[in-house]
Amino acid sequence: MSNSPKNKKIFFFSIFLIPSLLCLGFYYFAIRKPLSQGRRNIFIKLPHYGPAQANANGKDSVFYTLPEFSFHNHLKKEYSTNALKNKIYIIAVVNASSKEADQLAAQLYRVQDKLNYLKKDFQIITVLKNTGIDTLKVLSDFSEKVHTDARIWNLVAGPDQELLNIFEQNTIFSNHPISFEKSAELLLIDRKNQIRGHYPGGNLKEVNRLIDEVVVLAAEYGKIKNM
Repeated sequence: MSNSPKNKKIFFFSIFLIPSLLCLGFYYFAIRKPLSQGRRNIFIKLPHYGPAQANANGKDSVFYTLPEFSFHNHLKKEYSTNALKNKIYIIAVVNASSKEADQLAAQLYRVQDKLNYLKKDFQIITVLKNTGIDTLKVLSDFSEKVHTDARIWNLVAGPDQELLNIFEQNTIFSNHPISFEKSAELLLIDRKNQIRGHYPGGNLKEVNRLIDEVVVLAAEYGKIKNM
């Protein structure tokens, strides 16, 4: 009988200790190691890409910033940089009728599904080139085909020359331009419109890396708590 109070203490201590250990294990293995591969540490920081730019005083250099843009989306609404303030987003440019467009859409559907919980802070943008004279119908039909959720994934289009100026002439990695004409390249953009990653959009392994690195960037902004 003399051991009864001690046993009660051990019992109640175990009630709190075991759930705490289980929560800690879940955090380490399920959250700290992100979605697709389970191997990437979210506490690292992603690099910046693109040529350094001079700031207002002309002396110090700053990270490259993607130029502002304004297009129309598949819902017949204007879609511009203003809609992306304080958001992480990925963007790709692809020919509307190419096989690459279908391959890219299949991968982006996975991204939409995996990162849906971040929809308040994350966007997917697919820019369709060469849509012909009926751009809005092409956008709408493609959206239905690939099952976009407009809260997170927008299909947009704009003048081809403007797309070239924004995404090919100005987007540079390691002193060579990324060509959206030849591949469905995906760019990961942070809240400051700075490029934090680039990936071949039709490559399963690379899109898994993209999913991981969106999580890394979300963690950098303190948004991973919503998982």
